[in-house]
Amino acid sequence: MADVYYIWRLAEAAQQIDLLAGFLATRDTDSPVALRESAESARAGRAAVAAGHLREALDGLEVLREHAARRADDPHHPGEPGAAEHDARVWDYAKDMLRAELPPREAKVLTARDILGALGRLRREICARPEADEQARADAHHLAGRGAMAVEIGHLGAARKELRRLRAVAERYAEDEDG
Repeated sequence: MADVYYIWRLAEAAQQIDLLAGFLATRDTDSPVALRESAESARAGRAAVAAGHLREALDGLEVLREHAARRADDPHHPGEPGAAEHDARVWDYAKDMLRAELPPREAKVLTARDILGALGRLRREICARPEADEQARADAHHLAGRGAMAVEIGHLGAARKELRRLRAVAERYAEDEDG
């Protein structure tokens, strides 16, 4: 299986290429040359992503960013998202790429549902505790999110690992209550 970080970077490139290509396609209509250049850069970037060539995909993305930067004052310019929004945008792309890398497996729906239920329940319990600080709540959201992502791509082993880590956070606060 390919490196997950490499796949994530390819997914980032694919998402940004799609976003900027769509923006430029609606804004460069007055200049056929600019429209053609943007379309060619997007096509080359998408082909590089499909072939798994990150450097080439990033080169195509850079050209699109340069074209979009010329229209930074446009009220519909996509801008730069925050970290959480960025991850949410990229996740669907990464999930599809990761699923393509994983061997086909039998779906274990009950197990997946049980894990997701436990992740959600523990996250809510930790966040509801008055003694849980901001970092503990952030950890709970982060670990529950990672576990849910692992379930979505079919990595139940990784989801169980995140569930164990979340239980450890919950146990830390249960010990605080006892002692």
